[in-house]
Amino acid sequence: MDPDTKTLLEHYKHLEPITAGRVGWLDSEQTAKLRQLWGLLLREFATSEDVPVLFSLSGPQAAAADATQIAATADSNSDNNDLASLSFEPLMPISTKDTPKPSSRQSQSQSQSQSQTPTPKKQQQSSSSSSSSGWLSWAIGSTTPSTPTTSGTSTPTLGNSNLTTAEKDHEDEATKQRRTETVQQRMAREGLENAVSAEFVPLFGEQLLKRRFRTGFWQAATQIGNPDSWVLRFLRARNWDVDKALDMIRRTVVWRIGQAIDEISFYGESCLHHHTMESGLAFACTEDRLGNPVYIIRVRANVARARSIQAIKRFLCWQIESSQLLATKSDGKVTMVFDFNGWCRENIDTKLVRTLITLLTNYYPETLGIVLLHVDSFVFSTLWALISPFIDPGVKSKIVMTRNANDLAPYIDSPLLVSELGGQKPFTYKYLLPTAEENHLMTDIEARQKAEAEFVDAVAEYELCTQQWLHNNDSHSLDDNGRAKTRETLRQSAISLDPYIRARTLYHRFGFIDKDHSVSF
Repeated sequence: MDPDTKTLLEHYKHLEPITAGRVGWLDSEQTAKLRQLWGLLLREFATSEDVPVLFSLSGPQAAAADATQIAATADSNSDNNDLASLSFEPLMPISTKDTPKPSSRQSQSQSQSQSQTPTPKKQQQSSSSSSSSGWLSWAIGSTTPSTPTTSGTSTPTLGNSNLTTAEKDHEDEATKQRRTETVQQRMAREGLENAVSAEFVPLFGEQLLKRRFRTGFWQAATQIGNPDSWVLRFLRARNWDVDKALDMIRRTVVWRIGQAIDEISFYGESCLHHHTMESGLAFACTEDRLGNPVYIIRVRANVARARSIQAIKRFLCWQIESSQLLATKSDGKVTMVFDFNGWCRENIDTKLVRTLITLLTNYYPETLGIVLLHVDSFVFSTLWALISPFIDPGVKSKIVMTRNANDLAPYIDSPLLVSELGGQKPFTYKYLLPTAEENHLMTDIEARQKAEAEFVDAVAEYELCTQQWLHNNDSHSLDDNGRAKTRETLRQSAISLDPYIRARTLYHRFGFIDKDHSVSF
């Protein structure tokens, strides 16, 4: 299992995608590891217990979730603030309504603590202003806001001291609304029809608040077409240690079920924070030289006090899930460009960065292709020198600093680089609200049942062929025992089922994703 010795830049320079440890490029030892892991997974499907859905989005039924367990989970998470570990538990809530209220004993304890230890006003103000940026604020403490570039979204203004009391009250209401308003609430305010009027129904006839491990696995493993490719991600992430890879898959599936990722995909943008979507904080719009979809993250558009941390977690989960639709040609890998043009201190948000890295490292392994930090700032260079020692070496090896379009050219061809970064692609981000028409298939119950039955049959057939493949000691190919044919049947059935269980995305509206799941930027 020789590692790929080429540098990342060499792969881009010679237009050679990274193939080591991937389908079609496995050596005999890697193939044996994959077979061993599939054997353990098939056994897991038959023996694992049901996994609770702790943070359902589906209305009043969600109240049946075990509130005690949610509160205990939240308490354990609050104690884990080590930046180096980046390990929040798989059951942390990601919706604003999911955050549990503290128990009466906790509230009383907090109240007594606050009354016994008064906080000076200056300290209160300092604590409030630095809560989102943490120790990074210290690193850039005296910096003044930069002037945003003419392209893109600038930092929103959330207050105005030159207002009357009545005007301030009105502004406070508007600010509060913008901080909490979802896309669906915004559409309702504008008199628009619900984008998703259907009620969520789990796959495989599952209960609303419980899923089998097998159900969660197959809904995730069929996103990029080839289940082998999805399983191999975990083997590579755990350096081909089969037991560790199995444990990581278990944790990932339990996390997906607990967080109701299938419901987030079902309701789509309707349940996301409207201002975050409208601001263009993060979006995909092109591809790099290796065919990876490119996400642009506008740092200047991020203001932590303009939304809750739960809202940004849900937004990031939705974006990463959607990225798999765009990354079918790149084995699920994406490139991220962090555009620091026009950034200032209040745009630095350690919670967002921690959440993103945790998601990519723990639950979406081998998704991150390359990270381009696009910034021309002495202040940032100083900041980077401070924080880089704390970044995981695997992630750090994928980070490249760029200052201009010429620096980006080795990774993104100029005709495909968007104009706001100095390229030739005339793309301007504008958020398009979802519509009921684009999701009309979600209300066709009979058609959904037919598509789901075909998918369920395809899964069972693929499992059977895989079991036969595992018992075939003479097999030297992943395609033996009919796996190639059943894999294609499974892929097509997943594509046919998708419009019934996933709301169409912004990228469908942009025209990037076709009905057959082909992608073109």
